[in-house]
Amino acid sequence: MEVNLESLIKDLVIKAGSFVKSKSNDLSYRQIMKRGSTDVSRRIDLEVEDMIIKDIEKEGLRAVISTEERGVVKVGDGDPEYAFVVDPLDGSLNFVLGIPFYSISIAAGKYGNPLRFSDLTDGVVYYVAKDVLYYGGSGGIEFRGDDLGDLSEDIDRPVISLYLEPNADERLLRGLRAVYDRFGKFKIRSLGAASLEMVMASMGRFLAFMDLRNRLRIFDIAGAYVISRAMKVNAYTLNGDDLGIELVSGDRRFSVVVSRNGEFIRDFLSLMGVK
Repeated sequence: MEVNLESLIKDLVIKAGSFVKSKSNDLSYRQIMKRGSTDVSRRIDLEVEDMIIKDIEKEGLRAVISTEERGVVKVGDGDPEYAFVVDPLDGSLNFVLGIPFYSISIAAGKYGNPLRFSDLTDGVVYYVAKDVLYYGGSGGIEFRGDDLGDLSEDIDRPVISLYLEPNADERLLRGLRAVYDRFGKFKIRSLGAASLEMVMASMGRFLAFMDLRNRLRIFDIAGAYVISRAMKVNAYTLNGDDLGIELVSGDRRFSVVVSRNGEFIRDFLSLMGVK
């Protein structure tokens, strides 16, 4: 069965986003339902994910859905035709804290075994609080509702979205210091929603998005990766490989560097001794 993936994933995130907005003041949706080694699952995460799974199933598709909370879910009878990667709410702690910076993201493509990031053809990240939709893929690029425009004249120094553990390897710290000196003593922000921050780096609002903790999962970055690729933006793992060659597997963990500035990525990875 053929389906327009662009239209489908846009509709899915907008519907799910409306649900999230309707529950933003309902304290029961902040409740922690499950605890993992590095994160937790809240009621809002679980219900949004269930909604998206059910809506994909209603389309009558044969698909495999990689989900943050439920694992791998198969819908439809027979061999799968499509693959989806769903993050029901990236930045759920921000949702709990009342910080309006969180998103819903979905990536999709024809099913393959194995499935790699490069096989995902359509991606969407929906900035819930701002009602902004970012799409990239087979249908081109669309930033619906984002009217900020070019901010280069309004930013005094480059900004990097950076995530780093306090016990980071000394080599990482030396690399960061070197690029700090090389690229104009940038400012650092950690805003709590990797998919949105990765999109901001792809748009050039951030000099780079760098999560160097080896903790990112496919759900955190798949939708944003497809958008960055559609914009011809550099996305690499910390070992110097293009993110596109990596397997789409819920067991994988990544450190990722994303920037429109290829020189920045080359210099940083070179300083790390990997490129």
